[in-house]
Amino acid sequence: MKASEVKKCLKDIGMVQQGDKPSLEYRLKKGQESVKLGLKTPDGHPVHLLKRPKLIPYAAKAGISPIGTLDEIMFEYIEYLKKNIPSTDKSEVQSAGDTADKGGREKNIAMLADKVLQLDEEDDFIGILKLGGLNVTLSSSVAVLRKAYLKLSLMLHPDKNKNYPEATKVFQALVNAYERISQPDIVEEVVVKKGAKKVVSISRSNAGCFRTSVKCPRCKNPWSESKMEGNPEYFYNFLMTGIKSFTCSTCLLEFGCMTAIHVCPFCKHSFEYHPTDFHRKITCGREKCCKQFGFYLFHCSDRALKNMKIEVQRLREKQMKSTEQKRRRAESFRRRCGDCDEANAEAAFLMGLTNECPRCGISLADMEESDEIDHLRNCNDGNQITANKRKKEAAKQKDNNKRQRQELQNDVTSKATWDFLGASNENMWMLTDGALEKECKEQGIDNKGKKNHEMIASLVSHRKSQALTKFTGTKGREKDSLPSNLYSMTESQLRAVAASHGIKVGSNLRKIDIIQLLQPKEESRLMLTAGDVKSSKKSGTSKKKSIVVESDSESEYEPDD
Repeated sequence: MKASEVKKCLKDIGMVQQGDKPSLEYRLKKGQESVKLGLKTPDGHPVHLLKRPKLIPYAAKAGISPIGTLDEIMFEYIEYLKKNIPSTDKSEVQSAGDTADKGGREKNIAMLADKVLQLDEEDDFIGILKLGGLNVTLSSSVAVLRKAYLKLSLMLHPDKNKNYPEATKVFQALVNAYERISQPDIVEEVVVKKGAKKVVSISRSNAGCFRTSVKCPRCKNPWSESKMEGNPEYFYNFLMTGIKSFTCSTCLLEFGCMTAIHVCPFCKHSFEYHPTDFHRKITCGREKCCKQFGFYLFHCSDRALKNMKIEVQRLREKQMKSTEQKRRRAESFRRRCGDCDEANAEAAFLMGLTNECPRCGISLADMEESDEIDHLRNCNDGNQITANKRKKEAAKQKDNNKRQRQELQNDVTSKATWDFLGASNENMWMLTDGALEKECKEQGIDNKGKKNHEMIASLVSHRKSQALTKFTGTKGREKDSLPSNLYSMTESQLRAVAASHGIKVGSNLRKIDIIQLLQPKEESRLMLTAGDVKSSKKSGTSKKKSIVVESDSESEYEPDD
């Protein structure tokens, strides 16, 4: 939920709407819990509606400290009332609430499912997505359409709607509505100059399209709007489709289409963008701005496309290596240091390893003449400790949001790169775990509890059964379909590469064994020096023996002991 939506929910139940988004969400959760359980003071006042001056006397009588903010006192008082509700009252309240919720939910879902089937017969696809409560239109961005689709899918999924006789048909109607609306616009014939000749090619229309402004998320400076940066115009295509990330010329931050700031060409406000929107005409989503616009598709030569394919494959290999190195360093740090709890933080502060007090957040420069031991001994100010705790939680939430945004960018980049290179099974090892999970979900494959290479194997088998790609079997594996950094990849990454080539790898195989399986037949010989090295030097020749790894069936390969 957006912050505005959370504030609206708080307003509906009569609670305060001030604060950052994490505080608002937690306040709403506690308020809804109080309303559901019917928690009241001894005088019959609902707890969630009380202001701080009226709440303090009740809290003091319950043994709760009156020092703190309204949220702190209210949350503790709610927990106190929950613990002191008689067991009979608890069971009655819970059972009555559960029965009412269950019966009302089933009735509402049945009415919703009937409405979906009715709109599906009328081919009113946008009306189906509107049933979730979101204001979606034919020009809404894919991000908005997907929110509406996911909100309805949580209620209409056959696994959660087993009592409805046509649950599968209802869910298929919902999926069909989302896919039909999110399709790209109709293409048209475009005349392209190739030297002295004019060639007619099929491309989508640029009518009503703009070269929208893209800004760096850190310094807010526009990207590549000046020719001084040296970026060709068609680089805009590669950025907006998620194929490539670029570096800001001002602050040197690397960003992609999912982390950049996109500006509406009409109202000049930012909007949420997804690469699927590149071939559609959308609106920015603001109520005051209802003008539709598209994204300009610049012409790109065949040579530039070929060079870009080579570059993005090299960049994807480099990113996978960097990601694996970061993961290893993080695991190594966790093994050495473990979780940094409050006691460890205070010990680090006393040893001079940190510059801020872990309790109140004051820096060493502001402590005047007192040392760390004296400061910790007297650091008991509840307001400062609470403020520092909230500051840390806000910083942690900000880091989590940033990390999730970057993970989404990596998923989009890997999927766009895979599609750009032909979406072949041999290149499926480029997909991240998030992109693989999404691909499995779209293909109807169960990926619960599966590892990276297991999901790839399932996708390859499914695509083979559907005859969507051309398979060459176990022979004729091309060197170009293998990553160039094969020997520097980890065992898990090699298993993913093997799975994408349709090779079954046993759990007992080592890294070198998997590499031997992956190499083409003419390069699968390992040349090892044998015999007397001294005699070889004297004769000027070296005797070598070749170990040939060949098998009629790659799934039956067994390494030497």
